[in-house]
Amino acid sequence: MKKLEEFLQRFIGPIAEKMSNNDVIQSVAEGFMRTGPVTFGVCIFVILGNLPIDGYSDWLISVGLKAHFDAISNASLNVLALYISFTVAYAFAKRKGDNPLSCGVLSLLSFLLIIPQTVEGKDGVINAFNVTYLSGTGILVALIFAIITGYMFHFLSSKGLKFKMPEGVPPMVSESFEPIFVSMIIVAFAFLVRVGFGYTPYGSFVNFFDQTIGAFIIKIGLSLPTIFLLYFAANLLWFFGIHPNTVYSAFVPLQMTLVLTNIADAQAGRPLTYLTLTLVSLFASFGGNGNTIGLCLSMFTAKSERYKKMLKLAFIPNLFNINEPLIFGMPVMLNPIFFIPMVFCNVVMGLIGLAATHIFTFTYNPAMSLLPWTTPFFVKAFMAGGISLLIMVLILLAVNTLMYYPFFKIADKKAYEEEQLAKAGGNIESIE
Repeated sequence: MKKLEEFLQRFIGPIAEKMSNNDVIQSVAEGFMRTGPVTFGVCIFVILGNLPIDGYSDWLISVGLKAHFDAISNASLNVLALYISFTVAYAFAKRKGDNPLSCGVLSLLSFLLIIPQTVEGKDGVINAFNVTYLSGTGILVALIFAIITGYMFHFLSSKGLKFKMPEGVPPMVSESFEPIFVSMIIVAFAFLVRVGFGYTPYGSFVNFFDQTIGAFIIKIGLSLPTIFLLYFAANLLWFFGIHPNTVYSAFVPLQMTLVLTNIADAQAGRPLTYLTLTLVSLFASFGGNGNTIGLCLSMFTAKSERYKKMLKLAFIPNLFNINEPLIFGMPVMLNPIFFIPMVFCNVVMGLIGLAATHIFTFTYNPAMSLLPWTTPFFVKAFMAGGISLLIMVLILLAVNTLMYYPFFKIADKKAYEEEQLAKAGGNIESIE
């Protein structure tokens, strides 16, 4: 254990620190968080428009509401790449000390410029943006151009390439004119990318990326081995006090691609592309990082006052997937007793869940993936897949608890003995 801790602190720790301070990774993480009003704000409406009830969709169509519910998705999730293009560049410019609003607008402009602006219909080609490029397919491209735009904006601005207005001009007017030259160069770059890829068999940069690099990234990133490795690495780092958001933030773009693809499939009446992956992720990752909800349930058998009090402090937050009070207060972090369940719970529960998907049939409403991460796991499971999914999650909760229970009893016994010794020492002093 000590050698592993030294290895992580020497090699993994510096890498994690660099990732947590990296402008690109943090800008991507912040950019996605800033789309919260879009994703969480429309969540309830997307759910209402896609309830997994027999005849419900036909009823919505008959009363003329289905198209209006779909319009909410079309204005939010189905064009999420537009919002991300702006928010990521905005976050990047803010971290660099540049004008975030101008940078965000230029990123959005560049993204719209490089994607195809025609759609083939029954009556021929029409001038329009294809929604396909504005949602799951376009998210990674939007990220790339947001970061490129951010770097170009920062570099050109730092070289003093600004349009100076006469003194006395209001600051709002002056700031809006400052990046004119920078804008010209960034737009020219996006234009050259558009023209250059227009002469290739792909027709556009988006198609090129989607069929080559993007396809490879998605194939590797959205796979079961990657998911298991991600959870294992995140929990291992969390055990040694390195927050797992360092790992998860790099995975957010792929996660959003998965969610949007599943939602598009559901709206089109197709089988979910990533049904198994989504179910395994749900089975493996509820109850806080490290699945510490099982540890909380084990604490109901505590004999020591220490863990009885800790249960009162940690149980309710853990129901909402918040386990920092437990990780640092118990502590679970750097506590060798809890190393095995903390690090391997995700993998064991995920493998059991994966086996269950091959034996039983589960349904999943992908709109539930938009629920906030603090949604209690049993609520999300029931809303997403009904009784069958809830029962499966409760079975895994029992497995989770059984994995933590023997290790908790060791810790509880030790704490109880220490408390008894302290009481005995206090009694001796009082007699004297």
